[in-house]
Amino acid sequence: MRHLTLNAAALFPLLAPLLGAQGSDSLVYYDWVDELGVLRGGHTWVTTGAMNGLPPVPASQVSTLALSSGGPSENRVDLVFVGDGYTASELGSFQNHVDSQSAAFFQMEPFKRYESYFNVHRVDVISNDSGVDNDPTQGITRDTALDMAFWCSNIERLLCVNVGKAYSFANQAPDVDYVVAVANSSKYGGAGYPTNNLGTVAGGNSSASQVLIHELGHAMGNLADEYTYGGPQVYSGPEPNAPNSSKQDATMMASTGQKWATWLGESFPSFDGLVSTFEGSSYSQLGVYRPSNNSCMRNLNRPFNMPSVESLLIEIYKRVDPIDDSSSEALQYQGDEVLFVTAMDPVGSANSLEIQWFLDDVPIIGATGPQLDLSTLSVLGSHEVRVEVVDSTTWVRDESARSEWMTGGRSFDVGSSPVTSYCTTSPNSTGLGAVMGWTGSTSVVANDLQLQVVSSSLGTPGVFFYGQNQVSQPFGDGVRCVGGGIYRLGPIFSDGNFGFAEQWLDLTDPPQPAGQINAGSTWNFQFWYRDPLAAGSGFNLSDALSAIFLP
Repeated sequence: MRHLTLNAAALFPLLAPLLGAQGSDSLVYYDWVDELGVLRGGHTWVTTGAMNGLPPVPASQVSTLALSSGGPSENRVDLVFVGDGYTASELGSFQNHVDSQSAAFFQMEPFKRYESYFNVHRVDVISNDSGVDNDPTQGITRDTALDMAFWCSNIERLLCVNVGKAYSFANQAPDVDYVVAVANSSKYGGAGYPTNNLGTVAGGNSSASQVLIHELGHAMGNLADEYTYGGPQVYSGPEPNAPNSSKQDATMMASTGQKWATWLGESFPSFDGLVSTFEGSSYSQLGVYRPSNNSCMRNLNRPFNMPSVESLLIEIYKRVDPIDDSSSEALQYQGDEVLFVTAMDPVGSANSLEIQWFLDDVPIIGATGPQLDLSTLSVLGSHEVRVEVVDSTTWVRDESARSEWMTGGRSFDVGSSPVTSYCTTSPNSTGLGAVMGWTGSTSVVANDLQLQVVSSSLGTPGVFFYGQNQVSQPFGDGVRCVGGGIYRLGPIFSDGNFGFAEQWLDLTDPPQPAGQINAGSTWNFQFWYRDPLAAGSGFNLSDALSAIFLP
């Protein structure tokens, strides 16, 4: 659950106590198969049921199923099954229902390829009575934990649930992204609650697995029904919000570039064939179009079409970072470590995510694996090393969504500061020792290095000097730390308050030709100053700086 998605489903468990005992209304999709085997249904508003005033939820048995990845919940889609109408002696049936529905779910693309992105949890909820309300006929009531019932809103196959109660049990799982409420019933029925990230299904029905996939198409992918029954013959509403329904025919869609325009005219045999604009969708026969002829949002036992697959994948990536783990971004790396990144791993080696390492935003040639040996970079000074992981699957063509949701990055600070202190300062008449500092950079091109000193004697002259060797020799009242050829800048005076002095090191005008500073060289700097008030030689020295100069 990597992203903060502010939708009703994510907030419902937090907001429910504020909604009152009567709950609130949610948009719910429902479907059934008629006597001719044709999928029918529609959508309506039902009362979800709030948590306020509910008795304490008893502890339930929570299991993470073996078929799930078992990865960290903070970076997985956590799918939680809760049961209703299962007595203590019937929990075995509930477990079998969850096992069969989960197995079927992960045989369906895109969930099959991205199974490792999911954790599946089962919460064993015990009800006092077996079965749910209005099963098999209207008017039958039962005492169950989640108040599931057929005939909601006077629609026989609409299997609703008290959403507040469902979440109160689901929240016992390690984490929750989507909830599936399973009724102990063999009666055909189900519902999709897209604003609550929840679906319902009758666990004992022979079509339960297909119903679940269809309802999660609503709840997870925000998909519309693609069949043509239940509404006016001619669609007259606004442009549907769903990604798989549109008022635009192929010509208009191609010109506007909207909805599934990037898929038009191509055929995908495993995903319901040709993508075009097939008239009839969203419960109307005319004036509204679906992407393919007969996907699973139109009939059971059918695949998703490609625009629907794309929408489902984008929703998955809103909760899963392409990077599952990496070296710490909080550390300072010295340049001899091996950095690592662990990308998410769809099923099948051909589906691996792409990795690219960068040095200061420039791609490192050949650095496309999960590890990077920093010692191979041979860099001086401080740099940023970055890794980018992207899912380049051809199942998504929305490049803005790929960039926003399907691309992950980590950044690392590599290399110590190009300027380091060494040597030891000596006490002077101020009672302290003079200390070197700097501002700007050691870039030869930038030419903006400012040498600084503080706590030298007050209001007295001094000289910054530099050389390429480091020594340790007593000199005056201090220690000379710079040796070799010595090059002196012009004399300056410290201020009368803090013994502070500052001087620009102009790399274009060295004191002597031999003192020319070039990129890739290392030079050492120190400050000599008069200190007539101190006992001794009357002059002293600061500590020293060693600087690596960069291009």
